[in-house]
Amino acid sequence: MITVIKKRVTCLKLNNRIPRLTVNGLTSSSANGQGQKFDWCDALIDAIIISGLTFFSTLGGGSVAGLGIDAGLKAATIAASAQFFVFLALKRGIVQPKQAAA
Repeated sequence: MITVIKKRVTCLKLNNRIPRLTVNGLTSSSANGQGQKFDWCDALIDAIIISGLTFFSTLGGGSVAGLGIDAGLKAATIAASAQFFVFLALKRGIVQPKQAAA
């Protein structure tokens, strides 16, 4: 994982781009200040990781609460699906964090 990040940073530096780690992930801008297009790959990977965490934590919480297998899987799937699309909308900037909390 570290070598992938080092290779990406090296590639960006060779192409005269400045990598910056922000709340929206690793972004890069050129030396003249122009930004890069939205990185769908990073956004999808982040959304999958967060929704997977939501799925398994909901599944575990449901089993502790005494939900059956079917009800637990349905609840975990619904929670993970909602989390996936909300997280993707937040990363894309479609929804502001204050709107998502409401």
